[in-house]
Amino acid sequence: MSRAFVKEQDNVALEAPPELSLGDGPNLVTQYGFERIVEKVAELETQLAGAADEATRNRLARDLRYWSARKSTAEIVARPSCDCVAFGCRVVIARNGRRQTLELVGEDEADPAHARINWRSPLAAAILGAKVGETVVWEDRQPPEEIQILAIERP
Repeated sequence: MSRAFVKEQDNVALEAPPELSLGDGPNLVTQYGFERIVEKVAELETQLAGAADEATRNRLARDLRYWSARKSTAEIVARPSCDCVAFGCRVVIARNGRRQTLELVGEDEADPAHARINWRSPLAAAILGAKVGETVVWEDRQPPEEIQILAIERP
């Protein structure tokens, strides 16, 4: 058969997608976050069992490896007392003339659209350990930004 009639992809093995980064340090999660991880693992197992093509199976298998690793390394943090800004707390802050409510959560739980930020984010790092009434300076910003802690609560 002439090479002109052979699809180029017929001779190329499907490449596996790149692995997802697990990050460094502890994998802190809230109880809610851990439950979402368990649900994600179950969902991926179901999807993988029904996957029709190799590319989809490769992607789902990669995603399942990631979420299974996150599940096995998860450190569920008990609900904090929230005497100061800590992982798992909901914090009301004032910055740039506006109020903002944030919840400090694990990396896989972060959802900025719902005010849930990664506890390792620069903003979270700036306010961790602060108490109600304190003003902290977010040095990572140019120019540095003052953030006032208005309230800290348990979600």
